[in-house]
Amino acid sequence: MKKFTWFSDSAAAQSLVEVDNTLHLEKAIQFQLGEIERMKYFCILHVCRGSLSVEIDFKPYELSESTLLVLYNGQFVQGLSKSDDLAISYIAMSSEVWVEVTAGLDSSFFSFLKKYPCSPPLNEGHLFLLNSQMFAIRSIYQDRKHTFRLQIFKNLVQNFLMDMYNRTKQNFLSRNIHNTNRQEELFEKFIALVVQHSSLHRDVNFYANELCVTPRYLSSVVQNMTGTPPKNIIDERCIQEMKALLRTTNRSVQEIAFQLNFPDQSFFARYFRKHVHMSPLEYREQKQCH
Repeated sequence: MKKFTWFSDSAAAQSLVEVDNTLHLEKAIQFQLGEIERMKYFCILHVCRGSLSVEIDFKPYELSESTLLVLYNGQFVQGLSKSDDLAISYIAMSSEVWVEVTAGLDSSFFSFLKKYPCSPPLNEGHLFLLNSQMFAIRSIYQDRKHTFRLQIFKNLVQNFLMDMYNRTKQNFLSRNIHNTNRQEELFEKFIALVVQHSSLHRDVNFYANELCVTPRYLSSVVQNMTGTPPKNIIDERCIQEMKALLRTTNRSVQEIAFQLNFPDQSFFARYFRKHVHMSPLEYREQKQCH
């Protein structure tokens, strides 16, 4: 994979995409510090050197060396700051390739990675495995005479994603050694539902009903897994949606309130201020000035 400095005008990074079922090299999207970009590809990034701060769907992340990151098509990404020595290797795929690569994987898999897109920094052993995987992906990509080139490429990327998911999940769940498979499964399904419904449903009872458990049991499991109540996770996701609408659309606060199933603009404003410590209009104006 090519190394490049993110957010640089002169970066000549390359990405792997598919057009008309043929893999080829194409110029990557360039990100500028302080500017919001909407992803047009699915990307898997590895911070080879340096560090950077980004917002993904308006949630901040601090990325350090040997960190992996998954970005989804349609997500909003903004670079906040970076170190001078930042270098990243990455793979970018069109929606069509992504669908084929991830065929057969459960929806909770993607919901978890979307909720927790950043892996913990890799240790030396894991970093060696990562480099081996990247080398294999690059090698099969470059071997244009290989009969099964595209299929092997997709298989390798799928293996890469599953490995990242496992490392991220195990690091996340290691907070409590008493987790059970049943609790892990319930938690993953809860995250999938939050990603899907949090913009309209902010009540723990809704998710408990969908999962056929009591609100008390769901709260116990989520608290056990994360150290935080399920309501906090629901609210965090909903706030991300609110920020996205305030910063990327011209809709009025009242229109956004109705879209997100709030009874009125006043209730929406109180909810937003409680979590962001400013009004929706103050937030919009502040970000437009930057």
